[in-house]
Amino acid sequence: MPGRPPRRRLSPEERRRQIVAAAKALFSGEGIEHVSMRKIAKEVGITQAAIYQHFENKEAILFVIIEDFFSDLLEALSRAIESEAQPLERLRRAMRAYIDYGLSHPEAYRLVFMTPMSGLVRAGMAVPRTEEAKARPSKGSLAFGVLDGAVREAVNRGMTRHGDTDLLAEAIWAGGHGIVSLMITHNEFPWTDPEGLIDLEIDLLFRGLLHEGCPMRSKMFPTV
Repeated sequence: MPGRPPRRRLSPEERRRQIVAAAKALFSGEGIEHVSMRKIAKEVGITQAAIYQHFENKEAILFVIIEDFFSDLLEALSRAIESEAQPLERLRRAMRAYIDYGLSHPEAYRLVFMTPMSGLVRAGMAVPRTEEAKARPSKGSLAFGVLDGAVREAVNRGMTRHGDTDLLAEAIWAGGHGIVSLMITHNEFPWTDPEGLIDLEIDLLFRGLLHEGCPMRSKMFPTV
């Protein structure tokens, strides 16, 4: 139209980011199972054929969303532990950073951790102990590796009452996920003291983690 500047053509990378942003909003608002590639294309303002030039299917878009989430989470975890050498304190800081990040990104957390997804997407989130994840670690693998590495060091130093590092890492992650998912799902519940609840949850996990004779137990819990 006369007087209207020509519309700038987006680069492939810009278009991909636009598609991912639209899909993320639709997935969060309507649920993954109710969102089609056609609906995403319509939201972006392109044809269904055009969207397949950038992503082969819905799961490919999901994988990008997941990798972006874990990339930011990994950065938050790395900042939290970068100046700490003691494995238990690193673990505590990592747990707190994980919980804080999840609570500050509730929609993304709900999408990544609280939505059923297919095996293809889950494969991209494999923990570092699998051979495939070791060879080609995803951001999810690297993020879990921060927790897993601190747990393994604590076990190797004889600090824990259990020696199964895989089981311990999963149990600690489950504890952190539990409080994040509960507080996201029931965000209107009149929690007595949200910050105190998080600190107490972490303390309870650590009291169960450390064996009675561990010197760090008395340092972390002087009244126990």
